[in-house]
Order: sequence, then structure tokens, then C-alpha cells
Amino acid sequence: MKTKDQSINLKILQCAKSEFMDKGFADASMRRIAEKAGVTTGMLYSRFADKEEIFAELVRDGADKLYGFFMNAQNAFAAFPPEKQHSEMHSYVDKEMDVMIDIIYDNFDAFKLIICKSGGSRYHDYVDKMVEVETKNTKRFIECLRESGVKINNVRADLSHMLSSAMFNGVFEVVAHDLPKEDAVVYIGQLMEFFNVGWDKLLGL
Repeated sequence: MKTKDQSINLKILQCAKSEFMDKGFADASMRRIAEKAGVTTGMLYSRFADKEEIFAELVRDGADKLYGFFMNAQNAFAAFPPEKQHSEMHSYVDKEMDVMIDIIYDNFDAFKLIICKSGGSRYHDYVDKMVEVETKNTKRFIECLRESGVKINNVRADLSHMLSSAMFNGVFEVVAHDLPKEDAVVYIGQLMEFFNVGWDKLLGL
């Protein structure tokens, strides 16, 4: 019975993914998911409370893995002494981005749903949360270097937020446009080079 139950859930999730990819979260229908999966709506609701739960089941693993790695990398960098933060800023971010690309492409369908189809779900602001963390830690980085005696320009919080938003949304364009991973590596590498030079100019480093 357990194997049968798992196979039904798998079928439901496969059909739900198709529904979300086609209609987006907001316009997806539990009735259509049930019909595609060949189950009654009663059976569907006995297994998943609502489409939010189904959507989360489809994206949670990839979303949590990427966000967890991102937060750990941010916190590890913040723990570096100021001189190491200064000297390794760009190389650290580049290595961090390499791992993030691997996670995104290992969970591509999940990120396709998050980036392109999550409007109305609790994942609609997934990228915005990463932007907020990046903005906060950019401020902390500037303060850390200034307190250590490094001459560094201040950057307004709203500008820092806009730049972080532009960077992260630029990274996730590879998902929106279904770029092959090898093309994404080149594209994101060029994007990061652009932002590295720009930040150096703004900060006067």
C-alpha cells in the first residue's frame, strides 16, 4: 500500500508541475490537477491541503538548498577579517556564484517554477529576499572596511538595493530564458565581471 500511495503522489506532483508550468500558480486549478492525475478531487485534497502545499513540494528542496548555501556563504564572508574581505571580495563572490549555478541547474524545473510561475504563492518574493540579504551585507562590508581604515566611498542604501536587484534578476534570467548550463556559465561570468568593475568604481577601491 505504501508503494501505491507513493506512486499516486508522484503522479499528482508530475501533473501539478505540468499545470503550474502551463498556467502559473495563480491560475492553476486543483480540479485540473486531479483530472490530469486520474484521481478524484477528494483524494487530491486528502493528500495535499491546497495548491500551495503542492507547489512547495515541487520547489522546496531546490529553493532551500540554494538559499541555505547563499546564507552560509554570506555569513562566512562576513566572518573574515577586514583585510581578507578586501582582498578576496571578487574571487569569493565568483566562487559562490559557481556553486549557485550548479544548484540552480541541478534543480532547474524548481527554479523555473519559482522565477516564472510563482506569482500568488509564498515563493513569489524568493529573489527579493536574497536581494535584501545582499543589500544588508553590502552595507556591513562597507562599514567593516571603513572601520579598519580602508578609504571607501559610501553608497546609498536605495542604490545598493537597485544594484543587488539588477544582479540577482540578471542571474536568474538564465532560468527565464532556458539557457543551457554552458551558456549560463559564460553569461553569468560576464555579468559578474561587469558588476565587479562597477562596484570597484563606486566604492573607490
